Amino acid sequence: RAWVTVFMLIYLIGYVGVNLFTMGTALNTLLGWPVWTAAIVVATISAVYVTFGGQTSVIMTDLFQGVMLLATGALIFWLGFNELGGVEAFWEHLPRSHRRAFANYNEDPAFPSVGIYWQDGFANSAMFYFLNQGVIMRFLAAKDVQEGRKAMFAVPLILMPVAACVVASGGWVGKALEHAGILPEGIPSKEVFFITSELLSRPGVFGLIMASLTAALMSTVDTLITAVAAIAVNDVYKPYFRPNATEKELLRLARVSSITVTLIGVLLVPLYMSFKSIYAAHGAFTAAVTPPLLVTFLLSAFRRRYTGKAALASLVGGMFAVLISVFWPEIITPFAHGVPMLESSDGIFSGAKQYKYMRAFFGLGVSTFLGVAVALITKPSESDQVEGLVWGTVPEAIRAYKGKPGDEMARETTSAVIRITTESLGQVGPRQLAGMKLSSGLAKKLGAEQGDLLYVTDSRWWYGGLYSTHGVVTDIYAGDKQEVCLEQAVAELVEIPKRQGQPVRVEKLY
Repeated sequence: RAWVTVFMLIYLIGYVGVNLFTMGTALNTLLGWPVWTAAIVVATISAVYVTFGGQTSVIMTDLFQGVMLLATGALIFWLGFNELGGVEAFWEHLPRSHRRAFANYNEDPAFPSVGIYWQDGFANSAMFYFLNQGVIMRFLAAKDVQEGRKAMFAVPLILMPVAACVVASGGWVGKALEHAGILPEGIPSKEVFFITSELLSRPGVFGLIMASLTAALMSTVDTLITAVAAIAVNDVYKPYFRPNATEKELLRLARVSSITVTLIGVLLVPLYMSFKSIYAAHGAFTAAVTPPLLVTFLLSAFRRRYTGKAALASLVGGMFAVLISVFWPEIITPFAHGVPMLESSDGIFSGAKQYKYMRAFFGLGVSTFLGVAVALITKPSESDQVEGLVWGTVPEAIRAYKGKPGDEMARETTSAVIRITTESLGQVGPRQLAGMKLSSGLAKKLGAEQGDLLYVTDSRWWYGGLYSTHGVVTDIYAGDKQEVCLEQAVAELVEIPKRQGQPVRVEKLY
């Protein structure tokens, strides 16, 4: 766990630097600001509202920014189709190589499609949705397992295909406009989006598109900052330094962590500036860092025979092999799918630019081999140590979370009024969930008893659970009214001051 925490922090902090570099490059092209100056400005703005607004500010700004990005990306497509004379004309002017999934399979070492697949399509995409704390926090905000599953189906099957199209719209439309002779040939790749958008946009629309791009990039930065703060508090400070730290102390540490990671991200920008493009910097970083983490997670989740020692071998051994490949990139050649090496340059880290995308496949292969080999020669974990943690053991996971067995599909919902108590209801079960008391009227309506898991939320559905909490029934008291009794701190998670006394929604889970 300690090793995973270290590598996860490296990944997230490095990703902050990549996004700040992206923002700096965008503002450099748009406004002429120096890249590092622009990155500092963006970092300052992000750090301020994350530090003082917390997770709620991140959720609301990300929602707004995501909608704007999707809308303006679709707008670029529509304007491009209109300029070219329709969808058919756009497709005719899009070069054949740009229509294929694996254009330039392995010929160009600077941008081989096979390398992009292993680095971004496989390693980084899986890392992003399974291990990136900034994204995982969004799925963990779901009220139950079923809602989490719906989200995991909706994201890759609906949202991501749409997002991939609208994010790539500037490049696709720009290439078609270039082929049609509307744009000059040889536009630098980092400027295509801006030049295409400026050509297609009428006065005012270009400003909206640039604002959407800026907002979307900042939404990634703020998510990563809060993710690092969450890990610093829950995986470093609390377990290793102050297990009994107060909420006020943890909040202060989270704010300090947010500012610190932002500063480190800014300091990483000059390193990424040594690469020829934003994507090259992003690809070199993620291809090196993600494979050992991803292999460790996937084998842990899907293979019962995978042991702690095997996980350590995958993680540490895999990361060490990747580091060796930076200084001796020739060892990647058998994994390179025929991608040629670039001409070598001077510098201690010149190897990082060799096989920068294929390094992902090398890391995946070595990490998997080490993990499987060590798992076969070490004693497997006892069944009770892995139940609830591996694929196919959801009932055991529910029991571990709730503190007693439960039915995954069982649920009852009704409305109730919050009653605040001054007595301590404590924290219940292995996951230390908030204790809750129910009136007998509410318990009867829900069919609830002591030990059942509850989800209490603001009754307004459009908030999507922004004001909500989970808890465990600790007691049932006499009373015909439908009341749920909570401590003040727990009630504040659900009930905003101007709605005190209004009914909330209570759901019995599992």
